[in-house]
Amino acid sequence: MDNLTYPYPNSYLKQHSDQYVNWMPWSAQAFEKAQKENKPILISIGYAACHWCQEMSRNCYQDSYIGKLMNRHFVCVLIDKEVRPDLDHTYMEAIRMFDQSPGWPLHAFCLPDGRPFWGGTYFPKEDLGNGIAPWPQVIIRISEHYKKNKNELIENAESVIANILHSNDAQCSSVISWDNEFLFRAVQKIIDLHDNEFGGFTSAPKFPSPMKLDFLLSISESQKVRVNTQISRSISKCINKTLSFLSTSAIFDHVGGGFFRYATQKDWSLPHYEKILSENALLITTLSNAYRKYRNKDYSRIILETLSWLNREMGTPQTGYASSLSAESENKEGAYYEWQKSEMIDCLGANIGEHYFQSLPDQPSGKKLPQLITSEKISKDAQIKFFQTLQIHRNQRTKPFLDQKRLLASNALMIRSYTDAALALGKISFIRDACLLESWIHKEMINEDFSLKSFSLVNHEELGSKGFLDDYAFYIESILHLASVSELYLEGSSKKFIDKGIAILDIIFSKFKDSEKTGFFFSDLSIAPPPPCRTKIWYDNAIPSGNSSILRIFSMLYHLTHEKKWKEEFDHISRGYSKIAQKLPEAISHALSAFSQSAIGMINLSFKKEMRGELIKEFHKFPIRTFWLKTDSQMASNYKVKSADKLKTWEFNDIQSLVDFLND
Repeated sequence: MDNLTYPYPNSYLKQHSDQYVNWMPWSAQAFEKAQKENKPILISIGYAACHWCQEMSRNCYQDSYIGKLMNRHFVCVLIDKEVRPDLDHTYMEAIRMFDQSPGWPLHAFCLPDGRPFWGGTYFPKEDLGNGIAPWPQVIIRISEHYKKNKNELIENAESVIANILHSNDAQCSSVISWDNEFLFRAVQKIIDLHDNEFGGFTSAPKFPSPMKLDFLLSISESQKVRVNTQISRSISKCINKTLSFLSTSAIFDHVGGGFFRYATQKDWSLPHYEKILSENALLITTLSNAYRKYRNKDYSRIILETLSWLNREMGTPQTGYASSLSAESENKEGAYYEWQKSEMIDCLGANIGEHYFQSLPDQPSGKKLPQLITSEKISKDAQIKFFQTLQIHRNQRTKPFLDQKRLLASNALMIRSYTDAALALGKISFIRDACLLESWIHKEMINEDFSLKSFSLVNHEELGSKGFLDDYAFYIESILHLASVSELYLEGSSKKFIDKGIAILDIIFSKFKDSEKTGFFFSDLSIAPPPPCRTKIWYDNAIPSGNSSILRIFSMLYHLTHEKKWKEEFDHISRGYSKIAQKLPEAISHALSAFSQSAIGMINLSFKKEMRGELIKEFHKFPIRTFWLKTDSQMASNYKVKSADKLKTWEFNDIQSLVDFLND
């Protein structure tokens, strides 16, 4: 790879720097080379923690014959999906249009200008008899087709781009047609999708789906659900069944803490071993809200263990958190986490070690992965204690690779996680940590004009890192959420967070808003080189969509300020969701949570400063609703409600009357 053309000392790109493939970065130089040599472009997209990315790299890109074959027929471009998520979104949509299963490594075969005409994901080096063509054969076939039938491939590419552009607004309504009845139909659809045996909402592979659980938790506070015992019980069953499996099964790293990305089996017994910051942050929020509602001690334990892992291995609130931890160590997936029988006996003793090992689910490697089991011989408490023993021994192994890149969107989600964990567990120190992390982001990733960087690289100066919609939206949503309770920790902080959020929101309007139709584009027009087309993202993926996050921002600002413009913006972007909510509600859970919270409303509470210590300890008793806490000094100045028909603020002079009011 020609590193001189790539300004970031990026770990994923570095992993491929000494291969036989002449990788180029996404750059004007790559397009110029392809056009000059009349070659198609081969784009490979992946990320450092991805096991299958590393597998294909070892099997194909490090092979001299395959590398030379790729160089002869293509201009090869390598992209880190975390650095250019706009490109990842665009080419992932293209892969779906080719009727291929999306995933990573993602491969898109493109015209010299970057428009895709075909693609796929993982390809083996040789024919394995599983119906997937070997990579050298794919390379030769595509190259020959380009030489002989280029016009056909141009038509394919034009059709793909036209379809992606059409999908930006295909489901948008031309009129304001949102109806809160859509929420209750969505509840039933999501309940129907739930796996009542093992939890979750799909068959294998199975993902934790925190946004679906968040929506169910949110809608459970509505009056319509609370008075309907049947639907209320069904919601509780879904939430607790899924979280019970997440808390006890192999999807959680019981020895070291933190969640793996997904499970390959429907009973969650075999995980895909990479750990991603954003998904752990989302699950902390989900578990925190579930703990406030159900008081399940497993949920609080998992919250604390996940935060402990994050601060031990991924970063701190003062330094930000790394993006991901690899699925493999020493070139083997799961090698750091799995145990041989002899190792477990050495750690736990012959009787307990052998019994525990035999009781664990089988793994393809022949080793076992520690998780909570039902056993008359070993209690749950005993298992939790000897996880600590296993951790001491596991720390001596070669650790998985840590991608030190600090992603703004993921760290913004962590602000929300700390805030929710503070309210659930009554720990004001977590509000402090949220404020510290926000302060680090402000210092490292916000420019003087309030524009944002997308990522930060440890010990390196950033060159041209531009924020995407998710970076802006998640950050504003998180600091508004923090502002709702930050007065418990730091007097005067709430208004500063709100003012900052509104200032950054102005940048969103100027950089991302569609001036003709509803919604916001994912990328800034000034990013260079741009993606083949500019996309809007309405659906949640592993993380919420930026548009759904903006929907919640408008709702929060309207309930906070009662300014008409925020209600108008809320109604306008709602047009992007009314049709989707009726057709595919499970795909827009974060937006549904925003609609739910808007319909239920926000409670403004004023309290005396001396009540702070008591209030944080009592907050876990409050319903899972959006609160805005103000000190009595704020009520006298910035936040005084001037008329009864505006946003009502309830004032309390003692903690018990406030708790009684909320539980009424």
